[in-house]
Amino acid sequence: MSEDKRGILAKFFFTVMLFCAVVWIWAVGIIMAWPWDKDGDWKPEFRVAAVCAENEICSIPYGQLAQAREKALYSTLAIPGDAGEVMEKDGWIQWKKVNDLIELKFSSWHFQTVIRYKLENEVPVLVESQDVTVKALYYALAGAGLTLLGFWLRKFRK
Repeated sequence: MSEDKRGILAKFFFTVMLFCAVVWIWAVGIIMAWPWDKDGDWKPEFRVAAVCAENEICSIPYGQLAQAREKALYSTLAIPGDAGEVMEKDGWIQWKKVNDLIELKFSSWHFQTVIRYKLENEVPVLVESQDVTVKALYYALAGAGLTLLGFWLRKFRK
């Protein structure tokens, strides 16, 4: 391979690696700035932490809580301890208690849902939620593309 082709390949590789790093930076920033919904409306797919079979922590979608209670799939929604995590088939669940609020994060490779709720007589009351979807990645890709375009256009400044 000639020296000229190696130089082009090296520049291409550097550009791709820079693009990946900038996408990551944009994605972290966008996820941190993603807005919180404070309307108190539960989506049926939002998960609630519960004590299930053999006193293990699990999560139940809010839309299925009534059915799960009827079938005795969980014993209580008051989870013991201050924090924890568990892997379920659809994603990773992490929770922590802050004063009287429970913050539950359900995430996978293409989404992250964080809800903050409190329990009033074994009934979860939603305080706020943050539902980050794959749109965050699309925004990060666009931001990274514009950033690299800005780097390239900077070469033409005098």
